[in-house]
Amino acid sequence: MEEKQKRVVGMDCAEEEHAWVLLSEEGEIERRGSVGNGRGLLEETFAELLMVIPEEAELVVVLESRRSHGRVAADVAKDLGIGVWQVNTVALNHYRNLEGQPRKDDDWDAYLAARMVYLRMKGSRVVTEITDEELALSRLTRTYAQVKTDRTRHGLRLRSALLEIAPVMLHRSWKGPKANSKAMLYLLERWPGFEGLERAHLSSIEAILRRCRYGNRAVEAAKNIRDAAKGISINRAERAAVTLELNVLVQQIKQCDVLLKELFKEIEQRVEKHPIGQKLLEMDGIGPMIAGVLVSELLPVARTATEAQSATYSGVTPLSRKSGKTPDSPILARGVNNRVLHALYQSSVAAIKCSAIDRAYYDKKVRGYAGHPAPNIAAFIALSRQRHKVIFKLMTTNERYNKETLIKSHIERRAQAHEPAA
Repeated sequence: MEEKQKRVVGMDCAEEEHAWVLLSEEGEIERRGSVGNGRGLLEETFAELLMVIPEEAELVVVLESRRSHGRVAADVAKDLGIGVWQVNTVALNHYRNLEGQPRKDDDWDAYLAARMVYLRMKGSRVVTEITDEELALSRLTRTYAQVKTDRTRHGLRLRSALLEIAPVMLHRSWKGPKANSKAMLYLLERWPGFEGLERAHLSSIEAILRRCRYGNRAVEAAKNIRDAAKGISINRAERAAVTLELNVLVQQIKQCDVLLKELFKEIEQRVEKHPIGQKLLEMDGIGPMIAGVLVSELLPVARTATEAQSATYSGVTPLSRKSGKTPDSPILARGVNNRVLHALYQSSVAAIKCSAIDRAYYDKKVRGYAGHPAPNIAAFIALSRQRHKVIFKLMTTNERYNKETLIKSHIERRAQAHEPAA
């Protein structure tokens, strides 16, 4: 059976209006136009394009992303039975430079995106199908990562403010609460900007520290905290500004902690209800957050890709690219999902603490990478590659994780490797 002829329409999406370019059979511009970012307008445009192309041809829409600006266009195309492709933004930028178009132009980008699919260039791929539950998990895990980043940023600003008024608290020899700890937040909430802390009773400070499980260390830590507060010497006007700044940062950090707790609870509940999520949670080193990322980001790709293609998408294969500008700094190949790579790497780090077989493989790889600039990182990536094979099998078959089976196969392989040649 002959494959249907594909007619490609590239679309550069924006907040209010999308530019589109329809290619001819020869891959040249046949029609171009623009359409507002609304479901009704997009349905009319796609319907007109379907009427323009021959009946035996299949229309394909190319977007930079099915999220954000391209979300409505992707949904409308899917509802109308139109194929949706996606091009990698970095690959599109390189292609634009290659064609001698240094500046971004909506019509030109729509044309180049369509050409990438027409020529089957690297950096273009069919948009993977994702269920509503997986899409919800994707949004929740991405939001969790963003809030966690915000929490880290607020913590660094808090550390910077403490460095100006009480640098002793950041010294390595400091025996007290760390700049970003719960105890420090409690102290700043009780004494905003440390005002009045130099006159506080040691018992009051100790009570806060004992809430954070300081135990017998609370006595010495309380004295250090009060001495540090006595050493603060800035003028009254600046002290008032610093107090307000610290109070704002404390409230922002506390709000982030509340949101992270709420998001984690929701992600955990959804993962435990998902059939693949339940199987992933049985693996060593995988908790609700990592399972949520793998279910929402990797599972849709695993449904249609081979294990090797899925591993490349996950970034655990030794593929890199270099440019003339950075000959000594290889970077990951285009199309790698960094969120999946980070999740697999984190799970490997956690797995060696509770799994003997993962630890044995990691130690073996560390020895094998002797002389490497970062043997531990290379070993963790190698371990992530092996764990990806197990995760892919769990996602694509009815198998469940069984540590005893893995240990048995590991022992058998070692025995075969040591057998004398016949």
